[in-house]
Amino acid sequence: MITYNPKYLDNIDIFTKNELNLLEDLNKKVSLEKFLSNKSYIDKFGLDFIYTSALIEGNSYDKLDTQTLIQYGRTAGGKKYSDAKMILNLRDSYELFIAKDLKPTKETLKDLHYILSNEMVPESKRAVPRDGEVTIMGCDYIPLATKERLDDELNYLFEISEKIDNPFNKALYIHNNLAYLQYFTDCNKRTARVMLNIVLKDSNKMIYIPNEEDIKEYLKAIVIYYETGNYELFKKYFISNYKKIIDMIVEIEKAKESEKFFRD
Repeated sequence: MITYNPKYLDNIDIFTKNELNLLEDLNKKVSLEKFLSNKSYIDKFGLDFIYTSALIEGNSYDKLDTQTLIQYGRTAGGKKYSDAKMILNLRDSYELFIAKDLKPTKETLKDLHYILSNEMVPESKRAVPRDGEVTIMGCDYIPLATKERLDDELNYLFEISEKIDNPFNKALYIHNNLAYLQYFTDCNKRTARVMLNIVLKDSNKMIYIPNEEDIKEYLKAIVIYYETGNYELFKKYFISNYKKIIDMIVEIEKAKESEKFFRD
């Protein structure tokens, strides 16, 4: 078995210069301002964020079920109530970080977990450190087991993150190490994905929308990080996924321009 390695938190050199240049170039194609000023983008890609984030956690709702639940409040027949609640919690967290100028702090993390864990864990375990062992399916990594150590490491995580200037490095640092720490009883990865976006939005960078087709890559990359502390596979996943969303919005913009040309 592989036990928690505190040295992971000291590695802040994540993306190469060329990788950062690529991510900056993508942001020039689609700015956060363009995204946030377009309600159809917020709604469309919000659905994608909620649906795919839930799918990563094993949720049984398909995309149409998810859309129906979000828009009309109708649950899908034969599905678990907890699956519907997970989706609604993800919706609430998405709407919060889109509407508010949140900062990537420990306080924000706990506020998000309180939303994401609503009816998913007992009330006494929401937004507080886990106090006991936890195992991770499909992985040899064993996280810390005591709330005192978890709290110390979380404080150190945010202390180090404040020293990271580049928002993309900071976003992946916070995401991967929150997932690695497993600070809460449950809902750790989904909270980490929202925190990743809070870092990007706080730095005026286009947000991250997980792609349904890349779920296996996400899960494999995060397990590799748990077991080795190596960011390489997760960087590859993130850049590819980020580029797909940017390219999709660029294509939508081109189609809109083409339609306008023919109307004129």
